[in-house]
Amino acid sequence: MKLFFQKNDLVSAIQIVGRAVASKTTMSIMECILIDAMEGQISLTGNKSEFGIETICPGVIEEAGKIALEAKLFTEIVKRLPQTEGNNLCIETEENGNCIIRCEKSVFKIMGRNAEEFPSLPSVEKQEAITVSQFSLRNMINQTIFSTANGENNKKMAGEYFEIKDNLFSITSLDGHRISIRKTFLKDSYSEQSAIVPKEVLSDLSKIMTGGLEDMVEMYFSGQYLLFHYENTTVVTQLVDGEYFHVKQMLSTDYETKIMVNRKQLLEDIDRARIMARDNDKQPLILKIADDSLSLKIISDLGRMDAEIPVKQEGKDLLIGFNPNFLMDALQNIEEEEVSLYFTIPRSPVFIRDKEENYIYMILPVNFNADQVE
Repeated sequence: MKLFFQKNDLVSAIQIVGRAVASKTTMSIMECILIDAMEGQISLTGNKSEFGIETICPGVIEEAGKIALEAKLFTEIVKRLPQTEGNNLCIETEENGNCIIRCEKSVFKIMGRNAEEFPSLPSVEKQEAITVSQFSLRNMINQTIFSTANGENNKKMAGEYFEIKDNLFSITSLDGHRISIRKTFLKDSYSEQSAIVPKEVLSDLSKIMTGGLEDMVEMYFSGQYLLFHYENTTVVTQLVDGEYFHVKQMLSTDYETKIMVNRKQLLEDIDRARIMARDNDKQPLILKIADDSLSLKIISDLGRMDAEIPVKQEGKDLLIGFNPNFLMDALQNIEEEEVSLYFTIPRSPVFIRDKEENYIYMILPVNFNADQVE
């Protein structure tokens, strides 16, 4: 095999597939990147078994072939090679399995692995392509993924729930303390589909997709797998088994208190309050709603912080406490200048949502002592 690349193209491809390379595994071949130039194009693949990424890299094939290279070493070598114009980076294999990586006067010789040992990505039937913009999918993931759990106790909570109904696409996440939902309307209608997608895969996907509103990604649901395809890149993931939580039963449109508040001002005051809670993540932020005003108070061993924000209030006065970090997470992922918060009683969650319910954030309250109020 003998291939020629522009350094930037190869670095970009390595960075994409490198997210699917296993770091700790009993199968050393899974710590490799596969380079395959057998079908008239050059593809790079990383495969963690539970999910894999393949991307097509521009380059010149002088001699076809394929080889697996240890990912960390390969990445470090290519990044440190000289920056040149044109296809001046050469990767060449020898009969003994060694690989020569050459750029100008810099030459590395490393041991390659048999490409036939590298596991293939799962085969996914591409029956129905569900198309959404990269921009929308990336935003929906980023605006919900923060409320997934770590997965040690519940794999379902460590995933996000994808649901397609006609032309409505929604992503839902929850961690036992809060729920995040984002929705968007697709250009076309599709058959009903749903799946629980591991958050690790979605986190990586959101980082490698860089396209805008006009750049599309196709999703294919197929049994235990979900495939994402955009531009020259394919991501295949194994799905989380089981039925997702009945989230709709946890949501409510009833309220006894509603406030409309400037989102930026509320965010800034919550951020200031978090200074007093830096040594105790469970220190509650106490909200008092009365007379078209929202008072914020937090008291800790470090001191206290008080703030007051004007609001448009509907309904009863209320005193309630929350984890300030949870409020921050939700508010940071809303674009509107003004947001609406819906409450019932101090022991019930707050709902942050827009009129169309394109987004819904539910956060459970926390208890606080009476002496924290004064």
